[in-house]
Amino acid sequence: MPDRLRGSVPSLQTQVQRDASAAWTKRTSACLRPGDSTSGSPAARGALRLAAICLLGLAAGSTVLPGQPQDTFQDSVDITVVEVDVAVTDRKGRAVTGLERSDFELYVDGERVEIANFARPPAARTIESAAGSAAARSLPQGGPAPSDDPGAAPLTVAIYLDELNLHPPHRARLVKRLGAALEPLRRTRNRFLLVTMRDRLEILSPPTTDVEALLEAMATRPKADPRAVEGFLARRRALQDVLNAKKLQGDMACSGGAMLAVARQHAHEQARRAAVAADGLADLVTTLSGVPGRKALLYVSDGLPQRPGISVFDYIAQQMCPGDSRTMAESFGAMVEFDESRRLQRIAAHANANRVTFFPLDAAGVRPGLAQSMSLDAPPSPMNDRLHRMDVQGGLHVLADETGGKLLTNSNDLAELLDDVSVQLAATYSLGFVPAESRAGDVQAIDVLLAPDVRKGLRARHRASYRVKTRDERLAERLLSVANLGSTENPLDVTIGFQPSPPPDGKLHELVIEVDVPRTQLAKYSAGAAGSARQLRLWLLAANRKNGARTPVRQRMLPVDASADLGAADSASFHFQVAMELPEGRYDVAVGVRDEFTGITSFVREPVTLQAGL
Repeated sequence: MPDRLRGSVPSLQTQVQRDASAAWTKRTSACLRPGDSTSGSPAARGALRLAAICLLGLAAGSTVLPGQPQDTFQDSVDITVVEVDVAVTDRKGRAVTGLERSDFELYVDGERVEIANFARPPAARTIESAAGSAAARSLPQGGPAPSDDPGAAPLTVAIYLDELNLHPPHRARLVKRLGAALEPLRRTRNRFLLVTMRDRLEILSPPTTDVEALLEAMATRPKADPRAVEGFLARRRALQDVLNAKKLQGDMACSGGAMLAVARQHAHEQARRAAVAADGLADLVTTLSGVPGRKALLYVSDGLPQRPGISVFDYIAQQMCPGDSRTMAESFGAMVEFDESRRLQRIAAHANANRVTFFPLDAAGVRPGLAQSMSLDAPPSPMNDRLHRMDVQGGLHVLADETGGKLLTNSNDLAELLDDVSVQLAATYSLGFVPAESRAGDVQAIDVLLAPDVRKGLRARHRASYRVKTRDERLAERLLSVANLGSTENPLDVTIGFQPSPPPDGKLHELVIEVDVPRTQLAKYSAGAAGSARQLRLWLLAANRKNGARTPVRQRMLPVDASADLGAADSASFHFQVAMELPEGRYDVAVGVRDEFTGITSFVREPVTLQAGL
């Protein structure tokens, strides 16, 4: 009888250990951006950073399939090397590529740490490792390097179209110019993937160096999501409804709260859209987590509000009910209530933990605003238009600033904007350090300074923090990535097969998954291991191809008889059977197998169809 896997990875869904925020009090650009915590000494910078932001787990838009028990992994920290990507540019935004290891100072929570690994930008690629570093001493026997070799894996550029928040004309302009805009990146060895978000995250083009394949995938989605028009017109409609309430009730509309009710409804809808976009971003970051090397995420939308509905509340307080202290107080109270800052900071922390840098692109380009609109009897003021623009770009600023990326905005020339991305990526160094002993889940501030003799006139951009992840969490995230993108990492030559059974109750199929691990491959990586206690760790999940639903990641420890020479054993391979119950549908089943003695890990993904009559 096949074993049934038990266990999941709730660490992907655990929430805040510590959280902090400051009340918004002023109508300035500062209210829509994170506070400036970069002044003063590195210690001061570390103290002022928003600490311990939780990891966003599986996106809320991804449902969990039935029948999968959820127990915990043992929480143990597997020390590795943390890579910090630092883009250095001059005053004119040009890439600076000639710096050395000694030109950088790296601080973690205000304490200076040794730079264990150093890599220059691709144009001047050189990898250097600190001799005798703690990283080298922490390697398991026969195991892989403790971190991604920054020169071994190409950059992965994920282009993410947020269809629900991308107005059709803006989307059409972007698609028309996408091929030419990618030209600066086409000549590199970078990999590209194309992702969209409507009702769920969809991978239109898996990682490829063929830009033409990506453009062909884009052509399969010629039409925009019609729901995006509603979002584009939402502010205009909310302002018109406020005006109608004012005309109908006069000054009573201020004291009676009719206008504020309209503004609150608008803010709730904007917050809902922002939450859907955030879920998609979190899911994509999790998908990218298992991809080796650096990842750049080009997030394309018409904006991501940091304070949903703020301009409508401001319109009521400043133009409809000026001088009404009660209405003004309630309006500003509502502005504080509708705040997406924490959600955005959690996404940034999740991205930092997975070496993902955000390059948000405001597809709306140059925004005309509504101040001159002839369709409104009392159009908003230019200041209100500016507040709205700051708000929808504010969330994009948070993602870029916290991950060391760059916001691309206020331009209708997509090629010019993506050229900025190309320059930034070409200016990126990699600094690796061995983290001090920390608890899993801890978030620690990162700061990088240029040496005094080179810092004048130069700017260094980098991620603001890193989060300590357990080995189990990293491997589980890798399995999620394999389920979505596939895998070429199979050093153990693992193979999987299926034995589906018809559902006895007409609802759930029992799917037996057969896993084979060749003895010769275990022996290949296991010199001197004969007679040692051996275990294989198995991870498993299934993802529905139609709706994106997936089982929790589950795991099991599998004992291996290593009493004899692995290569000379009678059986050609170790054979395991595990079973899970799934409803009818088409699935991708992802399996990970790790040799606990060597640390060597294989990942495999295979499709399977469960249908009536099997």
